[in-house]
Amino acid sequence: MTRATAYLTVAAVWVLAGIGLGAAGFRWPAPEWLLWPVSAGATAIAVLACRNAALTGNGAVRDFWRRLATVNALLTAGTVAHLVLQLLTGSAAAMNPVTAAGYVAAAGLAMAAVIRLPTERRSWRGTLATVLDVAIVGVAATLVLTHFVWRTSRFTHGDPLVTTLLIVVMVTACAAVVALIKVGVTGAGPALAPALWALTPAGVLGPASWLIDPALIDVRHLNGTVVTLPLAGVLFTFAARVQTRINTGPRTEKPQPLPTERRGGVWRHVGLVPYAAVAVVGTMLLVVTLRNGFLPSGLAAGSVALTALVVLRQLTALVDNAVLLDRLDDQAHRDDLTGLPNRRLFTDTLAARTAPTTVAVCDLDGFATLNDRLGDDTGDALLRAAGERVSATAGDDAVVARLLGDEFGVLLPSAGTGLAESLVAAFRTPLRVADRDLLVTVTAGVATGSGADVPDLLRRAEVALQAAKYTGTDRSREHSPSLDATAQHHAELAAALRRGLELGEFRLLYQPIVELPTGALSGVEALIRWHPSDRPVISPAEFIPVAEHSGLIIDLGAWIIDQACTDAATWQDRHGTAPRVNINVSARQLLDPSLPPLVADTLHRHGLTPESITIEITETAVFAGGAALETVRELRELGVGLALDDFGTGHSSLTLLRTCPVTTLKVDKSFIDDLNGTAEQEAIASSLSTIASTLGLRAVAEGVETRDQVDRLHALGYRYAQGYYFARPIPAEEIDALLNTPIPTP
Repeated sequence: MTRATAYLTVAAVWVLAGIGLGAAGFRWPAPEWLLWPVSAGATAIAVLACRNAALTGNGAVRDFWRRLATVNALLTAGTVAHLVLQLLTGSAAAMNPVTAAGYVAAAGLAMAAVIRLPTERRSWRGTLATVLDVAIVGVAATLVLTHFVWRTSRFTHGDPLVTTLLIVVMVTACAAVVALIKVGVTGAGPALAPALWALTPAGVLGPASWLIDPALIDVRHLNGTVVTLPLAGVLFTFAARVQTRINTGPRTEKPQPLPTERRGGVWRHVGLVPYAAVAVVGTMLLVVTLRNGFLPSGLAAGSVALTALVVLRQLTALVDNAVLLDRLDDQAHRDDLTGLPNRRLFTDTLAARTAPTTVAVCDLDGFATLNDRLGDDTGDALLRAAGERVSATAGDDAVVARLLGDEFGVLLPSAGTGLAESLVAAFRTPLRVADRDLLVTVTAGVATGSGADVPDLLRRAEVALQAAKYTGTDRSREHSPSLDATAQHHAELAAALRRGLELGEFRLLYQPIVELPTGALSGVEALIRWHPSDRPVISPAEFIPVAEHSGLIIDLGAWIIDQACTDAATWQDRHGTAPRVNINVSARQLLDPSLPPLVADTLHRHGLTPESITIEITETAVFAGGAALETVRELRELGVGLALDDFGTGHSSLTLLRTCPVTTLKVDKSFIDDLNGTAEQEAIASSLSTIASTLGLRAVAEGVETRDQVDRLHALGYRYAQGYYFARPIPAEEIDALLNTPIPTP
């Protein structure tokens, strides 16, 4: 049992014992002071409970409950003073000056404690609504309390102490009203609201004691104060227990405000306290009118004021609702992150046009990977910077929208030209994001039309965008009728690719890589082929871009790695050795963080060492660095070889040799074709061989087709080559015959 629960249990038992004593006083003669120790004990327990709530809280919570502990200490002191005076003098007075001072001080401090509670910060509209709600509750409480005083004033008999008691009653009731306003109108916060709700009924006990006191005038040991004060102690103790449980309970993250709250605070919770106050006053006015046959002038004036406040409050609510509707309409057509129009507003604007119009769509290349690497906050800042760059490029006459994710749309109210190219060119300058420069390119598609064609321009621009992506990144494409057929073909091909993977329609062929000049088999390059059951063989040049764009390259690449390792393990089991297998990996695969673990697991399952395979990548795939280059480094750390395919044709090749941990350079066929020509034509091939030798890398000449090329390559220092001169790609079974045997050449 916690300390707070123990206090509440003791208080409840104490009050029940007092009830028993009070009942016994009707059967046996009882002194007037019989129940005053019960009252003093109940408030003393409340002192301990409030002090415990203060010790477990902090800030405003701690200060509030310290003040309530003092309130109960004053009540206890006043009650003890009354008990002592009764015991010493035998006086039956309702109250003495010391007791009256203690009670007045307690009531005033209770109201001050509630008033000093912090309130929620609001916008000026929210503040105005809150002020009106407070005014409504205040006027309603004033009407009820003044009517109460007027109805009960006949019991004062001009006695100053009794008048003081009435003041205590009124202040206590006002404190309850203020507490209601705090918790139900202005907001006291989640740390205090439950306890305040539990404490508010204590304010009703003062008026209750005043009302029941005349009925107990003939009972020596009972009066309104001694009956209600123990109940007040229990309520304080119970509220303190509620507060202690909140203070010592698990901390929960404060929920984020709704967008409307963040953007002006118009939307607020609906408080029921003002409506309840109006309902109480309305009921009271109806009862008074029915009893008297008329409404006294004071109540009539108060009811007019209350009605005026309610009408004014409803007018502000209507204005708030209009502002809220405007804001919701704006949110329905605006992107929260960038502030740009969203897809709905963009399409609505487009649908309303009939004049010549240009629509461009662009998205950021590799944004998902960049967002994962840099974090969502930087990704959001990047999108905002990209939106500003698109807007600046499109101009003031354009409608720029964030359509979806990292995709932006531009609507130009004219048949403009060069818009897509301008967008692509604009993003070749780095974006300034979070005090650093980030180079993020875009790919764009554009469509132009007028009249009935305008509503379809967005779809056409997106088709052009997808077509541009098939040819790479940092490119643009203009829509043409043929692209619709191409898009349909690509969609059908992607579906067929998925089925082909499930049905096992793919095969691997292997093209030998040989040593010069002997022709001994040094390695093989795995090449994918697709043999659909319902159509002719489909070229990799056709289906690989579709696989890349659709994401199926991840599953297809995993199958290639597994099948190549399966064949290598078979050769090793049969011959005790196996050629190194070169496996091509696409740029999309390098952006997949699961690639290195996949390679490691596949090698382990097939009992192969990392030296058994070489991963072939293109210069373009790792030129921008980032996640792709990190993946390459992780692959090299596994021990697998790394080859730069088509070396010399990509971006900044020599720079890559310093940053990318390659082991092999595969010199592009275009340099090999120029051999046996002029010295200038051979210069590049010769230089690449020298660079590879100097850096300790293997240089493999690709696309060798003649004997003269073989002889010249050997003279230039090349020791490895592959091409049709040696062998075309062949099935895995035919590699068996070439193992440990030089490849016969013409």
